[in-house]
Amino acid sequence: MKKKLLFVIYSIYGGGAEKQMQYLLKYIDRGKFEPHLAVFHLTGKENKVVPADIPVYDLSTAVRPASFFLFFKLIGLIKKIKPDRILSFMWGVNLISILAGKLTGIKLIVSERTFMPLDIKKYSFQALRRQLISFLYRKANRITAVSNDVKRALIDYFSLPEEKIKVIYNGLDIKKIHAEMNEYCSSFGRYVLGCGRLEKEKNFDLILQAMLGIPGLKLVILGEGSLRKELAKKAEKLGVELVLPGHIENPYPWMRKAEVFILTSRYEGSPNVLLEAMACKIPVVSVDCPGGIREIIENGRNGIIVPQGNKNELISAIRGILKNSEFAKKLSEKALGTVKKFDMLNMVKKYEEILS
Repeated sequence: MKKKLLFVIYSIYGGGAEKQMQYLLKYIDRGKFEPHLAVFHLTGKENKVVPADIPVYDLSTAVRPASFFLFFKLIGLIKKIKPDRILSFMWGVNLISILAGKLTGIKLIVSERTFMPLDIKKYSFQALRRQLISFLYRKANRITAVSNDVKRALIDYFSLPEEKIKVIYNGLDIKKIHAEMNEYCSSFGRYVLGCGRLEKEKNFDLILQAMLGIPGLKLVILGEGSLRKELAKKAEKLGVELVLPGHIENPYPWMRKAEVFILTSRYEGSPNVLLEAMACKIPVVSVDCPGGIREIIENGRNGIIVPQGNKNELISAIRGILKNSEFAKKLSEKALGTVKKFDMLNMVKKYEEILS
């Protein structure tokens, strides 16, 4: 008999976590599972990314405090559709899902997608949030983490039991990436590429500073966020030629044409965008931030890792790639071999096992 699954996420469209859930919804075995999706925010693009056979339940609310009302709406939905399992993504949603799951007696799996000790610092009442996570996460039946870094943080910072946590790496649809990376995109000459939300945690200021040591190349950053105007002003002041195309539906042609892909985040979970750039056969440079970077990059073999916040080391790494085409080619070839280990269907299979 099929198990009815309820997937819960804030939104199904936008970032890396959303893309991973899209993969799960598309490829999970319909012979074993009947998937349903609940979102806390409706984007209007659900029909583009959610398979037609999956019901989508909009739990969004304009009433405040939102968490309180989302909790009761989720309980109502659980009672209505009676799922056998719940899979929830991202810690803010996870806390609500755990409470709702426990009160309705449904087996619940939560997936942690970011390096939470640093992520919770963006919010008020950090000590309370830490206590809530420590208390409620242990009430989940299982916890998945997207990297060993994320798992270790859950154990060390939140005192969660190791035996409850399973690492399931993010998956890539490499065939889709290779098909889509040959589509048309605007041409800006030679450029260095960054990608992500234009927010403080992505630390795009560091790339701007580094570009002063890389004359003759533009900087292109794909993504939207609250710092768009601030980054544009800083680039103008520094004399850096910055292109901000916004959120791009298909970033892969932009990756394919870049000279180098740069990741400068202050923290990650396990960055999809890094794997995607590697799949697009371009050399990558990443700062050594918490969140699974060293579980993807072998420094000097399939990419370059530089110390967090070190502008000079970042400049040196970019220059080394630009000046040595053979080295750049070697990094790209080894990177493509690496990403094949992050197979999307393998990721789906591991979730199927944990949801059975």
